[in-house]
Amino acid sequence: MKLYILGTSAAFASRDEGCSSYMIESDDNYYLIDVGSGAVNMMSRYIHYTRLSGIFISHLHADHTSDIYPLRYALYTGQKEGKLPRPFPVYMPKKPSKYYRFIKNFIKGECRIHHPSGRKKIKIGNINVNFLRVEHPISTWAMRFEEDGRSLVYTSDTMYFEELVRFSKGANVILAEATLQNIDRELVNLGHMTAEDAGTLASEAGAETLILTHIWPEYDRTISLKEASSTFSGKLFMARGGDIYAI
Repeated sequence: MKLYILGTSAAFASRDEGCSSYMIESDDNYYLIDVGSGAVNMMSRYIHYTRLSGIFISHLHADHTSDIYPLRYALYTGQKEGKLPRPFPVYMPKKPSKYYRFIKNFIKGECRIHHPSGRKKIKIGNINVNFLRVEHPISTWAMRFEEDGRSLVYTSDTMYFEELVRFSKGANVILAEATLQNIDRELVNLGHMTAEDAGTLASEAGAETLILTHIWPEYDRTISLKEASSTFSGKLFMARGGDIYAI
């Protein structure tokens, strides 16, 4: 299993980084995880869109969904040419209802929408996927991908909380949101972690590797790395568009 970093910026894109989007590869199958602005462009550097096998959307905020709209046209083209399955699988929450209806109505001709649930795991190809509802103002799901004894946890947008630690236990890699720095710690009640919180999560979960992502565009990222290193002593990286990690 490989992890491709497509975009890492929180809320809005920066000069160098698009918004949250990632891709995992397993046995020549490719799955997008969130589709923030710039996702389609970055994805095309690695694969043609007709090689996609599915899309996971953690929640329906715009910085995680905006490229679903141009991507829908690519899916339509691929299906018309017989190069993509119809319907195409998309996993995303069904709330907030107004956001959900808007996206659903736009992609329903090409896609079948499945809803995450913490009560059951799903299997895609060789990967088992578990979901956990996390602490964010709207319905948001962390995801755990497991294959051949290796595991990747993607926290999506969330505050630190104990159930997330349990969900992440023993993960080889945690891709954790680190939107905030300690100078703005009072904003964690908006449903985000500091880099220090992300380090604590990875440390308490016993993770091998922590990758920080979803960084506020105005921050100096070296400070985020320093703050995360104060609570986590394992392998620590700052996600950047174009990075590829073996899980």
